[in-house]
Amino acid sequence: MLRWTPRSATRRDWGILLLHGRRRYASTLSSLETVKVPCHSNGFITLDIHRPPKPPSGQAIASAVLIYLPPGRVPRIESQPATVFAQLREQGLPFPIVQLNYRLSPSQPFPTPVHDVLRGYDWIKEHLPPKRAITLTGRPQRNGRLAVCGELLGGGLAAMLALTECRNGQRGIVAAALSNPMVDWVDLDEDFARIKTTAGAPVASGGTANALAAGLQALRSKLFRKPEHYFDPFASPILFLRSAGGAIPPAPPDVPTDDMEHLTQLNREEFRYVSEPAQEEAKPLRKTSKRYPSPLLGLRLPAFHIHAGKSSSLLSGQAEEFVRRLRQAHVRQAGEQDFGRKVLDEDEIDDMSESEKSEIAQREVEARKKAQLSVSQDLGLWDSSAEGRARVAEMARWVSDALR
Repeated sequence: MLRWTPRSATRRDWGILLLHGRRRYASTLSSLETVKVPCHSNGFITLDIHRPPKPPSGQAIASAVLIYLPPGRVPRIESQPATVFAQLREQGLPFPIVQLNYRLSPSQPFPTPVHDVLRGYDWIKEHLPPKRAITLTGRPQRNGRLAVCGELLGGGLAAMLALTECRNGQRGIVAAALSNPMVDWVDLDEDFARIKTTAGAPVASGGTANALAAGLQALRSKLFRKPEHYFDPFASPILFLRSAGGAIPPAPPDVPTDDMEHLTQLNREEFRYVSEPAQEEAKPLRKTSKRYPSPLLGLRLPAFHIHAGKSSSLLSGQAEEFVRRLRQAHVRQAGEQDFGRKVLDEDEIDDMSESEKSEIAQREVEARKKAQLSVSQDLGLWDSSAEGRARVAEMARWVSDALR
């Protein structure tokens, strides 16, 4: 199974939540409401829903929804989630825009935000797309296309949602717009070591790439209770597309609270050292591509538009590798759908005819369209600066085109 499946609330539950969890504003930006969505025994999340004005009589309602995941708090970077949501509402998009307020903090670490995002996504899919004119047995009452956008920590969660909620022939994510997505928590140690050997490049708020990497390492220790949690592809979505390239490190040992407990711990370690056979030094693992998604999963990869900034080599490096892996996955998926033709390795391509090579090249061109990357000289954030507002507008145009 690719996802966590919660118990659905009853229709009466949703009605009560909508009645008591709603607030409306008289605004030139049309209506805005907040809905509380229960997460079973784990509290609730809120969704801020912007609904566009009703179209003129005779004009069809847009059957689409855009989900926005806020960036979260990242050391050395000042993000502006409220500003971004307001800017999205100003773009005049003809479909609802939903800010999904997932929970993520040291007291609510992973996988809480993953569960929250999937829970909110289920509610959005069930309640916001327009109803079908004709309802048939066994077919959902609502029909529509969904897109997701997110930045930094929210960008990583948006990538997770896009890679797993894209089932072929069903309502799901068809487009994902990401800015500096945090898609790889595993390689922070490697990135930190690499950055320390180079000159620190300045990033937001006068910091350095070195300080950003150190800050993200510290943040990881707060947001993940065990290393195995950030080795989960739902937390580090790039691991859907490639292997981690290393073994999961052991969890930090419990700190003894008194002398007797400390002595007991030393005895346990001595017993383990004597009783366990010596192990040969393990060979370093390689980062190898995964054939994701498998044809057995019935997934159809959505289109991606990803933005990054050169002033953060760590974040831009993650974005560049993620796009490269996405393009490889799109090419593989196109080959697998070509009448079941075998996906060839690089050495086998040399033996192909010119027409077959041309076909492969065309697939790569299409893959570049489906996984786009734009890089700016600054950090590349969606914010209130002139450049940031332009990036939000560009993202909104791309999403609007993808949802047509």
